[in-house]
Amino acid sequence: MRTVTVLLATLACIPLAEARHYSLPATPENVQWGWYDTSEKPRLTVDSGDTVSIETISHSLGQIKPGADMNEIVKLRKENDGGGPHSITGPIYVSGAEPGDTLEIHILRIVPKADAFNFNLPGKDFPTVGLLAGEFPEGFVRYYKLDLAKMQTEFKPGIMVDLKPFPGTFAVGVDPNEPPAKAGPAIRDDRGRTSTLRPWKNGSNMDLNELQAGSTLYVPVFIKGGLIWTGDSHCRQGNGEVNLTALECAYKEIEIQPIVRKDLKTDWPWAETRTDWIFMGYDEDLNQAMKIAVQQTVNWLATQRIVPMSREEAYALTSIVGDCRVTQVVDIRKGVHCMIPKRVFVGYKDAGRPRDRS
Repeated sequence: MRTVTVLLATLACIPLAEARHYSLPATPENVQWGWYDTSEKPRLTVDSGDTVSIETISHSLGQIKPGADMNEIVKLRKENDGGGPHSITGPIYVSGAEPGDTLEIHILRIVPKADAFNFNLPGKDFPTVGLLAGEFPEGFVRYYKLDLAKMQTEFKPGIMVDLKPFPGTFAVGVDPNEPPAKAGPAIRDDRGRTSTLRPWKNGSNMDLNELQAGSTLYVPVFIKGGLIWTGDSHCRQGNGEVNLTALECAYKEIEIQPIVRKDLKTDWPWAETRTDWIFMGYDEDLNQAMKIAVQQTVNWLATQRIVPMSREEAYALTSIVGDCRVTQVVDIRKGVHCMIPKRVFVGYKDAGRPRDRS
């Protein structure tokens, strides 16, 4: 069993036994293409505090790979109409997780595979997919070989890109009260499955590039067992993800540690890194996404107990030090995330994992 840090039993309401380590390979029975189906039998059941190494594969069940040209990519996209292009591994059932709880999910380690790609679909066929779709009618794809020793790839001669892997799509079981689509295809199909296209309160296609190894995601539980999926694995992405895709790759493993939190309630997903707390908002209207992210930031600041403050002070501090960024604009529901730097809390001791608002 891999040694892991489990100094968590006194902080979570679910007692932690000695943690076990599991692996979930990206076999055909463990990977779904573009849909969350909460009626599926879990592929793995773990306890709070256990760790799991999850393998992922690239889009369209691994069919987008070197040699696949734009015609093939378009064909694959149309084959799964309404669903996302993402290949998602899961679901993982976390014992003790109940609706209303929060899952605190530590991303411990990410090991990419060696191949990656980026593409934008032809604007002539997909006029609303990608920020400048009308300016690129033919589409474009390029494949990359990753240097995993140097954690770099060559974009073209003279341009090297450092790799910063993170899961583009990380989800728990879907919100039964997710609102109907305001744009794009329906949220659910006639089988009751939910598309992976959009980010929402359960996480899903967040494309938050700060969710790298060492970060923690807090996400509300909607379904018994939580049900965790991940895919859409990225090896680098700029905020906005403007042409549609990032540096899309796959992982030999993304190692996670889910913790059931019955003492922590959250309405929207949020995250933390060694340096920042990060609060998210998603909506078809970018202004509304910004409003949600700022509201979540203010709510957290006004209720944390590191340095108590009023809502007025929280609003002011968000305006003074909050760094609100456009997460992505290509997933139908656009995303904004607001970052509060931990360093402004004088004397605050990170210890790697600040928990709740205490």
